[in-house]
Amino acid sequence: MGQYWMPVNLDKKEFIDPHKLGSGLKLCEQLGSHVGTALTILTAAYQEKRGGGDLDIDENWHGPERTSGMDAGPMPRSYPAIARKTIGRWAGDRVAIVGDYAEDSDLPPEFEASKIWDKLQSEYEYYEDNDPKGTLLQTQNGKYQHRKLVKPAEYLDITDDICRVIEHELSGKFVGDGWRNFEYNRGK
Repeated sequence: MGQYWMPVNLDKKEFIDPHKLGSGLKLCEQLGSHVGTALTILTAAYQEKRGGGDLDIDENWHGPERTSGMDAGPMPRSYPAIARKTIGRWAGDRVAIVGDYAEDSDLPPEFEASKIWDKLQSEYEYYEDNDPKGTLLQTQNGKYQHRKLVKPAEYLDITDDICRVIEHELSGKFVGDGWRNFEYNRGK
């Protein structure tokens, strides 16, 4: 079946979920996907503008709201806060791509690499009832399946903020649940 991989910040105890970025969990699936874009945004980008082509923080040069022409368009009210807390967030931190088959010898001993994958997983309890609100799916017996969070992941999933930055900068939207797809805005 192959090993599954997740980019993690060992210092901040955060991770990226490749499925939310439209990628599989195997390394070859992540190679040409938005996962690499996310890592660039998190680790290598600086917030300070030093020339053209930088990511938007205070002015809207790339987002779908931008008007045509040479001037920046109106900036969505919530975007600057998301950009400031996301762009460069992992710069200077110890970052690894950790697999579900990791062994302790894969990283320095203090990280206990073999235990990281489990720390990225939330635990849920599944149940059925007659309420369609918030359902995961309808079962064959006509009931609705739901899930209740029992234990949250020990590492923080920051993928949704990364998605907002990519959506703005590339003028598109991640759609779907679980494994998402990226759709570019048409006509802009």
